[in-house]
Amino acid sequence: MNRRQYLTRAGAGVGILAALAGCLDDLSRSESTTSAADRTGERELSRAAGTLNEAALALDIEDGGVDDTEDVEFDAADPAELIDDARGHLETAAAELSDDRDPDIETLETYADILEALVAVTETITDEELESDADAVFDANGEERTLEDATEIVDRWMDELDSAEARHGGAVSDYEALDDDRFENLARIDPTDLETGIASLGDVLGSLVALVDGFDSMLDGYAALEDGREYIENDEYERAEAAFGDAEAAFETARETFDGEEDSPVGLADHFETARCQSGHLTAAAEAFGEAAAAAESGDLLTVNQREREAERSLEAADECAE
Repeated sequence: MNRRQYLTRAGAGVGILAALAGCLDDLSRSESTTSAADRTGERELSRAAGTLNEAALALDIEDGGVDDTEDVEFDAADPAELIDDARGHLETAAAELSDDRDPDIETLETYADILEALVAVTETITDEELESDADAVFDANGEERTLEDATEIVDRWMDELDSAEARHGGAVSDYEALDDDRFENLARIDPTDLETGIASLGDVLGSLVALVDGFDSMLDGYAALEDGREYIENDEYERAEAAFGDAEAAFETARETFDGEEDSPVGLADHFETARCQSGHLTAAAEAFGEAAAAAESGDLLTVNQREREAERSLEAADECAE
């Protein structure tokens, strides 16, 4: 399953499509009621609203329903072009209409800003590399090159999601600043439908952020696990015990993060299930390694062997989670 399919499974379309179904026709019919004096400005204002609604339609990627098994393509260029066209219509409308219509122009400009932000967020969460990137984390078994690659991937994701969260927050703020009555009159849609769409997209984004945050903690755990093993090889048992303790805490943090997303979107469910499985076994492995290090410090070789075997079994179980 790629990330585009994930989004459709998540049901994360903008969510205003039912309301928009008949609105474009309504907008075109409304042109006949304008006077000759301001017909050009009214027509351009109407076209701007209609084009923005088309952009919102382009954000709906739920064709086939949330259980559709086919890949869903999202091309940000399509709604982006529509938004640019709408801004052109607004510019003409602003030049043709009197100053008392400025609030109408500003309302539709805000609508354009909201949709532009949602396009950016949707593009981020439909990145088709999620599948391979998640696999890189699940396979980051502490080998230096693999761990380094996985860390680079997660760092990139965190930067992209930070930007997406900022854009989504801006969309929320812009929506809250809208004059609902004016917006509904101009766009011919219920503003709460737009609000629902913004919230729906935010829910999916939040789950993805939680997944990547958990991945980040897992990688911290892997790094600490490797440090502990190196200390063991150098007979630095006290330092090894501390490193394994750090690994255990990191894996436990990851598990708690994953457990907090029990209601994650369907398309992310498999990733969360694998992550919960791995983080649980990795926590157990780090704990056993820590006990082995403590036993080695006191010269209890029997316990060392027992705990190291337990740790290795837990690591094997963690690898099996991703199979």
